[in-house]
Amino acid sequence: MSDNDSNSEFHPKGTMTILILFIITIILLWGSVFFILLSRGVTI
Repeated sequence: MSDNDSNSEFHPKGTMTILILFIITIILLWGSVFFILLSRGVTI
């Protein structure tokens, strides 16, 4: 049971870093597309 305790306290820093970078990239891409649509005057 000590193995389960040590695994539950393990925090993968590399995975969280990649996940945060991925989320930031998606937000920037969506933001750029949104502003392109606004500059073209496209309304949904």
